[in-house]
Amino acid sequence: MEFLYFLESIRNGFLDVFFIICTSFGEELVLVSLFAVIFWCINKKLAYRIAFSYFLSGVAVQGLKVHFRIDRPWVIDPEFKPVEQVMDTATGYSFPSGHTQSSTSLYSSIAFYFKKGRLYIVSFIIIAAVMLSRMYLGCHTPKDVLVSFGITIVISTAVSLIYDNLNSSTLTDILVMLLIFILSAGLFGYSYYLVKAGRTTDVLAMDGFKAAGAGAGFAIGWFIEKHYIKFNPKNSRVWLQILKVVIGLVGALAFKSGLKLLLGNTIPANTFRYFMVIMWVTVIYPIIIKKFIKEPMQF
Repeated sequence: MEFLYFLESIRNGFLDVFFIICTSFGEELVLVSLFAVIFWCINKKLAYRIAFSYFLSGVAVQGLKVHFRIDRPWVIDPEFKPVEQVMDTATGYSFPSGHTQSSTSLYSSIAFYFKKGRLYIVSFIIIAAVMLSRMYLGCHTPKDVLVSFGITIVISTAVSLIYDNLNSSTLTDILVMLLIFILSAGLFGYSYYLVKAGRTTDVLAMDGFKAAGAGAGFAIGWFIEKHYIKFNPKNSRVWLQILKVVIGLVGALAFKSGLKLLLGNTIPANTFRYFMVIMWVTVIYPIIIKKFIKEPMQF
């Protein structure tokens, strides 16, 4: 806590705004939106690398959160005060850091894919800024962000080494799909057991249920898209690409917010809601793109 108290002592209005901006680079909304745009319009291979890193590390980090159940710094030490504007976004438990996991999976995957020296540096700076922002804002301890970074960078590195060298076949892809689905189901089952046993609450464990739903959605969606849809994200018309992004993000928001209004904020509802958001991104919308948003014919 000493380091957090030091950061608290140097807070001012400018730094508060600066680090709130920095922390936004690790927000779930930013990562999922960038993944979707890259997937729909730019490069499916890169998008899948990001997704494998994000969803696998997400299951690991959320599993550790509900297992260790370490409270936020201001709960552990009531005298410590976080930056008030971010308290509503600091959901669930503290250890390990979800924002660090999100930013590391995204920006390291991009750097590993392009293998450019300057991009490695930029990616590291962004990740480090997110990590520091989580501590400056009072949401996490150094242990929270360092452990999350370590777990995620190992998974991201493994994905970058394995993805292109894995012998792709229907059987291999089924096994990969089942692995991610089983890990996601395991996170759901373990979190649900802890809630029912009274060791945690549905509110504190909710991020784990969301991660489980999203991970299961990606496992199934990736397999279906790869083997049955096979849509092409490229299009020479810029306005069509912009249209794809606008329609796609509006659709994702409709699933995320609409299902919450319809189904509520329960464990099954949130699990299903995040499952459907990822299914929209990877399956439902690519079918729409393939059928209705096509490359104009050349004469």
